[in-house]
Amino acid sequence: MDPCPWRLRKIHAGGLYCSFNVAWLKVKVSAPATNESELLLRTSGEERVPERLYDHMLESPGNLVLLDSPFPDELLGHMRLMSQRRGHSIYAWNQESGLASLREHGITVAGSKRLAEALRFVLQSGHFGVYVFPAERGEFTPQVLALMRQIARGKEGGDKRVVVLGTAIKIPTLASLARTIVHRHGPSDRLRLRDGRWVRG
Repeated sequence: MDPCPWRLRKIHAGGLYCSFNVAWLKVKVSAPATNESELLLRTSGEERVPERLYDHMLESPGNLVLLDSPFPDELLGHMRLMSQRRGHSIYAWNQESGLASLREHGITVAGSKRLAEALRFVLQSGHFGVYVFPAERGEFTPQVLALMRQIARGKEGGDKRVVVLGTAIKIPTLASLARTIVHRHGPSDRLRLRDGRWVRG
């Protein structure tokens, strides 16, 4: 009797194979792939800023970072502190003043009040800089998304980081091109065994 009635042979890509010395089918199941472009950072208690947050942004493999946090104002304040401590050029955009320096109060980029204009400035800049934009869906026009995709692909300009900061960020057209940093506060929903009891955290 043929121990391999379906004539299955070693199929490396599919992960199925039939052993010739046994009369049953073995199925190899691979672990689900992890999303290497997503990084989860967690805080708890009175802590509002994840440890090494700024370093994680700089270590991103690409120019575009989606930063999803329940505390965007606190994270922006942390970036202001980093700009002063490290002497880095970090700018934050808003509709009233455009791109404004977080290191030097009152310093703004002329002609950057429109988001598309601010992104063009980022593209043309050949210097290192971190540029923070709020994740306001009304601002993400097709033109803005196209500019962000161009920045993400890094075809022009020097080393830089464009950070889209907000809560519950959903921008499918950019997710595949960006490093997503997800900040969650409080205990994890995952169950763990502690002192003989299942607890969350």
